[in-house]
Amino acid sequence: MSWLVVARKDFEDAVRSRLLWVITAIFLLFTAGAVYVRKAVLGDTPGLPSATQFLTAPSSLIIPLAALVVAYLAIAGERESGSIKILLGLPHTRADVVFGKLVGRTAVVTAGIVVAFAGAAVTMLALFGELPVVDLALLTLLTVAFGLTYVGIAIGASSFAATRSRAMALAVGAFFLFQVLWDLVPLGAYYLVEGGLPNPTTGLPAWYYFTQIVNPNTAYTRASDIVFSGFGPYVAPETLAGSGTPFYVQNWFGLVVLALWLVVPVALGYWRFERADIG
Repeated sequence: MSWLVVARKDFEDAVRSRLLWVITAIFLLFTAGAVYVRKAVLGDTPGLPSATQFLTAPSSLIIPLAALVVAYLAIAGERESGSIKILLGLPHTRADVVFGKLVGRTAVVTAGIVVAFAGAAVTMLALFGELPVVDLALLTLLTVAFGLTYVGIAIGASSFAATRSRAMALAVGAFFLFQVLWDLVPLGAYYLVEGGLPNPTTGLPAWYYFTQIVNPNTAYTRASDIVFSGFGPYVAPETLAGSGTPFYVQNWFGLVVLALWLVVPVALGYWRFERADIG
């Protein structure tokens, strides 16, 4: 499998460049540090499940940033340097390059996440004297899926862009859109439709929550709630304006959103890369 050769080389290059070690150290610092701070501030209350769920807070910030940094130059960097011609001169198709880069960079991020959550597990065991093995394992898997989503966004940007600067602009734009600016999207949509600002005490339309969950960060938070509260709705039916509880206010819908943010950017990036004149 040609894409596997690309993925293996990509991962080995990350190891040699110490990128893997830097990413792992950053993840470990944030996750183990989050558990320690949570214990120092709140003590044993409200308990170990809350401490486990608390890991989603640092993960939703540091993983998108790290994944974008790891992957945004995966293809655009080689196009600008000219090394992509050598790669395509070997028996690799452009699909092999895109998919191989996706797998290789995902492996880098996944390794960092697994080591970081293992460090968080050791910290929990030391501080609380017990460990929620199943919850932590499931949360680790969901966090890996979250990391894969952002690697997909970065690979899509890198495949779409012809230069390093354009790839960087797309990656930085994605980070600020989802981390900083997205809160304005539901508010703006509500204002345009309803002519005012949302008031939770009077009930909000279900579509308002849809505009929130389509942000991959919010989708990760909702998907992680599956571990702690099940697949059901994350909004009480009585707080919704209108009748019924739509499927998109269920925790499981967060998984669908993450999958879409993985597939669509990669597909668009591949479509553009396949038609690009490499020279």
